[in-house]
Amino acid sequence: VDAMVYLMLANDMLHTLYAGNCVTIAEDVSGMPTLARPVSEGGVGFDYRLQMAIADKWVEVLSEWGMDDAWDMGNLVHTLENRRWGEKCIS
Repeated sequence: VDAMVYLMLANDMLHTLYAGNCVTIAEDVSGMPTLARPVSEGGVGFDYRLQMAIADKWVEVLSEWGMDDAWDMGNLVHTLENRRWGEKCIS
């Protein structure tokens, strides 16, 4: 909890002091909700989430799934489209 409060305070301070001139990005592998929502909305305050699920999925696809004609396209599309509404992300 203390670490999340620290990140909220740090993001709030950065966005207050450097309004419009600062971008913060959180690397997220846990799927933490509200990571890229403003502190004023109860979020942690990062501008973007660096979503690792897509990178991890491509590693899995290329190393385990075999020939591309046997790929599970539903699984792949789900991973590519699985985003939280209102949270900006970098994939």
